[in-house]
Amino acid sequence: MPKHPLSTDELLGSREIRFIDRQETNYPNLMRLCLDFDFCVLQLLHKTPVPTANKSFVLVTRDYRLTPTAAISPAFAELEQLETYVHLHQVDILHDYLFGFVDEDIANSARGGE
Repeated sequence: MPKHPLSTDELLGSREIRFIDRQETNYPNLMRLCLDFDFCVLQLLHKTPVPTANKSFVLVTRDYRLTPTAAISPAFAELEQLETYVHLHQVDILHDYLFGFVDEDIANSARGGE
């Protein structure tokens, strides 16, 4: 899965969404990635409003402050949409997290180097 760059030029700020109670969460896949692995969910506050909302949610690695390509998912207007994305792509997300690049990324970078 390709990482998505976070453009800080268009952001006013962000805050981390915390998942505290495992039994009462509405977002079990996001909660699992955040508590059991090294991910977090950011709520991005944009300087200029995006078409759907002024806020968006994205899954990032914990080192998002240091890495410009820390975003694992595209930005979504609602947490439910991010939860659905993570549910559908969880295997790919964890594969990249645990093992690095997927075969498609390696093949694409090899073609670009020719």
